Amino acid sequence: MGYFRPGDVALRREVLHGKPWAVTPTRVVEDGPDLLVVFTVPGVRFGFPPHHWPHGWQVAGNAHWRGHGKLQMHRPGDAYSVDLYWTGPDRRFHGWYLNLQDPFRRTPLGFDTLDHELDYWVPAEGGWVEKDRDEFEEQVAAGKYSAAQAEAIRATGKEVEAMLTAGTTWWDQAWASWEPDPDWPVPVLPDGWADYPVP
Repeated sequence: MGYFRPGDVALRREVLHGKPWAVTPTRVVEDGPDLLVVFTVPGVRFGFPPHHWPHGWQVAGNAHWRGHGKLQMHRPGDAYSVDLYWTGPDRRFHGWYLNLQDPFRRTPLGFDTLDHELDYWVPAEGGWVEKDRDEFEEQVAAGKYSAAQAEAIRATGKEVEAMLTAGTTWWDQAWASWEPDPDWPVPVLPDGWADYPVP
C-alpha cells in the first residue's frame, strides 16, 4: 500500500470491538515511512456508523469539527498521536495534545485506529497534565477495553509521562507555526464509507 500525497483525503477511522465506530475525513500534510501527518479541516463532518457502543461525540450532538482544525502526527508503531491546536482570532498556537490510541493501520482509504480516552496536554507555555484518567478507568470497567488493552494503555501512559518529564519529545517544534493550504476544500465522506471492511 503506497503513501498518500499532500492534499489527498485520508479517512481516519476508529474501530471498536472489530466494527467501525467513527470516521473523520482528513487532509494529508505529509506521509512517508517515518511520519504520517494529517489535518482535520474546520467544518468537516464526522461519520458515525451503527454501533452497539454509542460514540461520545454523537451522543453530544457534535456532528462536525469546530475551531481552527487540528494537526495530527503519527509515527508507525506509536500508540499515540501528537495533535496540535490553535486558538483565538489570530490563530495562536495553543499546545500539543498526546492522544493515546491504537497504532495506526493503513487502509485503502486512509488509516484505522481507536482513541484510548487517556491523554496528555502540553500547553505552549510549558509543563504538562494528564487528562481523562477517571473516564478511561470507567470505560475499562464498562468493557470498552479488555484487561490486556487497559494494561497496555496504562503502560503507554507511563512511557509518555517519562518522555514529557525528561523533555525528550521527538517532534519538531516548528510544526507549531504550520498553516493549512487556504485552497483546501473541506473533505467529505465518500460513497460507501460505512461499508468498507475492517482489515
